[in-house]
Amino acid sequence: MKYNLLLKGGKIVDAAAGLDGRMDVGVCGEFIAEVAPDLNPAEARRVMDISGLIVAPGLIDLHAHAFIAAGHLGLETDITCRSTGVTTLVDAGSCGAATFQGFKEILMDRAETRLRAFLHISSTGLADLTVGESIHLNFHDPERAAETAVDHSELILGIKVRQQIEAVGDNGLEPLRLAKRAASLAGGLPTMVHVTHPPVPLSRMLDLLEPGDIVTHFLHGRGMGILDDDGKISDPVKEARRRGIVLDVGHGRNHLNFPVARVALGEGLLPDTISSDLTRYGREGVVKNLLHVLSKFLNLGMGLAPVLACATANPAHLLGMEGKIGTLRKGAVADIAVLALESGDFVFEDCDGNTMQGKYRLAPRYTIRQGKLTWQWK
Repeated sequence: MKYNLLLKGGKIVDAAAGLDGRMDVGVCGEFIAEVAPDLNPAEARRVMDISGLIVAPGLIDLHAHAFIAAGHLGLETDITCRSTGVTTLVDAGSCGAATFQGFKEILMDRAETRLRAFLHISSTGLADLTVGESIHLNFHDPERAAETAVDHSELILGIKVRQQIEAVGDNGLEPLRLAKRAASLAGGLPTMVHVTHPPVPLSRMLDLLEPGDIVTHFLHGRGMGILDDDGKISDPVKEARRRGIVLDVGHGRNHLNFPVARVALGEGLLPDTISSDLTRYGREGVVKNLLHVLSKFLNLGMGLAPVLACATANPAHLLGMEGKIGTLRKGAVADIAVLALESGDFVFEDCDGNTMQGKYRLAPRYTIRQGKLTWQWK
């Protein structure tokens, strides 16, 4: 047989391959064998009729937390991802140099989901959220963080720091400077910086960032953010986008504000990546899952293809895995999310109590990981 799995009749939406239309997908082993109209079902061991559904590359959640305090999604990571079309999840700083090995052995080495990580500049990471992890800078050792990142270069993508006043106390920008030093020592890795409720204006943090660095939670409504005194996108933010700073949503329980998002989208400041910042508490609250977050941006006015690109092609590029994941091109890993675009009257909520009436939502139907069907609806 030419294909062990053939998906028939779906609408392909794949920004990386420039595909948007009805086509079939043939899978052979762990890889995409062919994407074309009217592939022959007689050449497939198994045929799935997915007419009326969307076929996207397996979703990539660039910012979530599987191992905060050695738990949160934890052992629930696989089922959480499988049931929402997510085939790759990036843990954004749950662990630092002192705790990363535990995360690797307990979850990364065992998970069905592809797991990657940003390493926290604090050696303890987010092991104890009752204490601001960057208040005590003796836990911040750039050389140790860099060594850990280099030793696990296949798993660690960059360095994470939370520039939130509750996390840094009176230390201002010093945690970010230390994170940048660690990233440099590790060979020029990107730094991901959390900017909600910052201790200094956002412009001062942006001044320290380089092309490829990631500002996460850029659409928050708490403290000094992307808007100027007139309620418009500030000039430093516009300049940061021009020089290649990456803008990540990182929804979470505190980091998405609909009024801020409407201003940003209205002025053309679209996210580069849309991520969930998912934790167990976020899953039970306003975040729910990555598809729910993507649905919010559909209803904020972004098109389907750009929204899906923010959770497929764009993060795949940041992971250095373009052509391998985040696409349905021939030869790519057969990570596939089959989704329904449901119409109806839906209510969405941001992190500050604002609600939005929506007409559309993305819902999972099938998840395929490395060519194997790992989850199906009903």
